[in-house]
Amino acid sequence: MPSSERHRTGTRITERRNPRSATLDAKSTLEILRIINREDARVAGAVRKVMPAIARVVDMAVGALAKGGRLVYLGAGTSGRLGVLDAAECIPTFGTEQVVAVMAGAPGSMFRPSETSEDDPALGERDLRRIKLSRGDVLVGISASGRTPYVMGALRYARRLRVPAALLTANPEAEASKLAMVTVAPVVGPEVIAGSTRMKAGTAQKLVLNMISTATMVRLGRVFSNLMIQVQLRNAKLRKRAEGILIESTGATSAQARKTLKESGMSLAAAMLMLAKGVDSEKAAALLRRGPSTSAVLRRALKDVER
Repeated sequence: MPSSERHRTGTRITERRNPRSATLDAKSTLEILRIINREDARVAGAVRKVMPAIARVVDMAVGALAKGGRLVYLGAGTSGRLGVLDAAECIPTFGTEQVVAVMAGAPGSMFRPSETSEDDPALGERDLRRIKLSRGDVLVGISASGRTPYVMGALRYARRLRVPAALLTANPEAEASKLAMVTVAPVVGPEVIAGSTRMKAGTAQKLVLNMISTATMVRLGRVFSNLMIQVQLRNAKLRKRAEGILIESTGATSAQARKTLKESGMSLAAAMLMLAKGVDSEKAAALLRRGPSTSAVLRRALKDVER
């Protein structure tokens, strides 16, 4: 935001009023929805402009997780909840608990507002001490305004420990930027309802967090082609999906796929190897352990089948 505009409005970009929604309360239901939709359409373009910064965060995360470290999301309110959502989904989708989330006032604040907890920078440090943040980890502080005390306290603590840290914000002039190695700041503009950063800013955060975790897992070989080969097969829907992947990738029959999945201990990657190379579950597990990554082992095995 140009300095002249900042001076004129006297407020941060995340708090400014949006002239395109100034008469929102006088609109019909459909007109309200059109305004919201038009504003939402700006989000993807804003995220596109900051992809080089997102790529830096991904590379930081890949380096850390490859050595056994963690990707740690930290935030308060909506920002914290979005971090929790993305981290939680990494467990069943990619079979990993190396992506973790820390939220101000959790667990209670996940379901009910706890605004006072975000005002305490010492709480951010305390929560990182509780999870034993170390130099082998990567921290992503999430704050729409870029000045949440809880997040800034956490970033200061990470800096003292020399932990690589990034900031995800909607404010390109975020105060917390000086505490992070990388700042990802998609400029989505003022919200339809002034200051309600659960809207466009939250949508941008969701997109960016999805990109960070997904690209990191792909780079780490936890995705083969575009398939969730590390998915945890804990319900009927996912087991059926796994059977379909085995049938499509190895030419197995439905009965063979079901039988092999069971013999593999419900490991899709191991079952794929068992079918592709004609080995038992123990041998498949050993091949996966010795390989550079799950996707690399599977790609080589399926190429051998094609020859």
